[in-house]
Amino acid sequence: MRRRPAQGGFLLVEMLIGLMLTALLLQALVPLLHTSFLSWNVSVSRMVTHQTARTALAAMTRELRFASAVTSPSPGGSAAGIGFILRDANGKAQTLNFQRGLPAGGNSQTLYRITSPGQPVPLTENVVSGLTFQFQPPRLVVVSLTVTDAKTKISDTVQTGITCVNIPD
Repeated sequence: MRRRPAQGGFLLVEMLIGLMLTALLLQALVPLLHTSFLSWNVSVSRMVTHQTARTALAAMTRELRFASAVTSPSPGGSAAGIGFILRDANGKAQTLNFQRGLPAGGNSQTLYRITSPGQPVPLTENVVSGLTFQFQPPRLVVVSLTVTDAKTKISDTVQTGITCVNIPD
């Protein structure tokens, strides 16, 4: 008589042990993956708030650098908005303001660029939680901008000093 070769396969007990070990491994990995996902969300939020603050500050710096006069805040004072005068190549003066919110019911968490004859242009969305300008004569303007993410409540503050090259001594 010939013997049949043994057929390969798993016993029911082996399958149950394998499934139990897989379940234990997954039970340990899920919290680790959840923590990693939360950490990734926080780092993305930090990056976005920092980039928003840097972009808004860069836009203000470009224009403030060429201001020919600062109308507010008063010398030595600080305020939540700044008004200044720019002169074009022909010497024509234009008043420009940067401020948080609008007096006519605008969003108080948005940074606006307002020209004298024009409409307010938002530089940021609803993220600005702090903005101060300090004018230190004869030419220095110190800007401090705080941006806060609405979902994660992560904030970032950037500060810079701008020398206005066209203000006379």
